[in-house]
Amino acid sequence: MDGKGWKPEYGISAEGIELLGYLEALPRDARREFLQEVAAKCRAAGYLSLHDDLRAAVEAAGDQVDAVSDAVATGRVIPLFRKRG
Repeated sequence: MDGKGWKPEYGISAEGIELLGYLEALPRDARREFLQEVAAKCRAAGYLSLHDDLRAAVEAAGDQVDAVSDAVATGRVIPLFRKRG
């Protein structure tokens, strides 16, 4: 831990730690309301949280890549993820 209660390997930036300090100071109901608003905006913009299951997002991205590669001839690339089948 970094002395502030956050493990660096979790990938939380210095700005994120600062923001969390302010959020923790809010009453519980205000935090919940703020969380719901931020989550809705982030999901609408296509962002994921640290708590989301990335498997579904990777599969969806793979489906999009497959659709594009079917429509357009592209160069060969090294696959980052392999489909399990």
